[in-house]
Amino acid sequence: MSSDQGLLEDLGAFLHGLKVEENASPYTVKAYRTDLSHFGRFLDAWLNGQETDYRGTAPDKQRATTRSEIGGSRMVKATDIDTDAVRAWAARMHAASLSPVTIGRKLAAVRSYCGWLCRMGALQNNPARAIRNPKAPQSLPRFLSESEIQSLLESPADTDLGRRDRAILELLYATGLRAAELTGLNTNNINLDERTVQVVGKGRKERLIPFGSHATDAIRNYLEIRNSWSNPSGALFLSPKGKRLSTYGLRKLLAEHLQNAAINKPATPHAIRHSFATHLLNAGADLRAIQELLGHASLGTTQRYTHVSTTQLKAIYDKAHPRA
Repeated sequence: MSSDQGLLEDLGAFLHGLKVEENASPYTVKAYRTDLSHFGRFLDAWLNGQETDYRGTAPDKQRATTRSEIGGSRMVKATDIDTDAVRAWAARMHAASLSPVTIGRKLAAVRSYCGWLCRMGALQNNPARAIRNPKAPQSLPRFLSESEIQSLLESPADTDLGRRDRAILELLYATGLRAAELTGLNTNNINLDERTVQVVGKGRKERLIPFGSHATDAIRNYLEIRNSWSNPSGALFLSPKGKRLSTYGLRKLLAEHLQNAAINKPATPHAIRHSFATHLLNAGADLRAIQELLGHASLGTTQRYTHVSTTQLKAIYDKAHPRA
């Protein structure tokens, strides 16, 4: 492949390889497409001496004029990507107050893309490798108490929409699913007789997660009315218009029920996942079992919850220490 090929033409081939050869999830491919499109527009404007934000948007909120629009041909090449350009992009993201985690994810997309360009022969070295991710502050996972979870699960009204929301909240807490995992479920992923859900998680890894009677009953009640929102795709959780529920829709309904339950703390679907893990650990569940349920590749990721479960630690201390 010649290094004269334009950045944006190469992007499609890279994303196709990411999906087909590396078996990346649709969510990863979508995130990489967005991040690299932003980088491409920024790079084009940066090479043209235009001031933009990290998305390639000028201060007047208009998309910067690309050099292809000025010169009539696409001018951004693989060899235009250098360490200075990646560093400038990282600086724009920092100026936009993006979190260290978000900046790190976007830089990882560029590193992966440049690595692919190296393998294709368009670049000799990976210019993004020299740019380190910003150090993220070490924060403990946020979670709700068991009483707060109980209030949250009792929040949905006895309406069609409420039955859907109760099924979502019960399954979310019963399984610790990620937001994208839950909204990506189809009806054939649920086995109510066995009380299990089949999930495709990060890295396209499948896992089978059990759930209890409360979630089972809530899902059965929801399925009775789901057909009136019928969706040919087979999505499990639908909007009233019959479309697959989005992760945005999930966050929105969770925020509404937190407010209804008078829980005055910010919580995301991931906080429910943290609550699932923390409550299991407090009740004495094995850390490796929790790792399997959460779909963590590394036990070290799961061990974050050992720092949260002070309730269990205090109980052990009070029981065992002679001067407690």
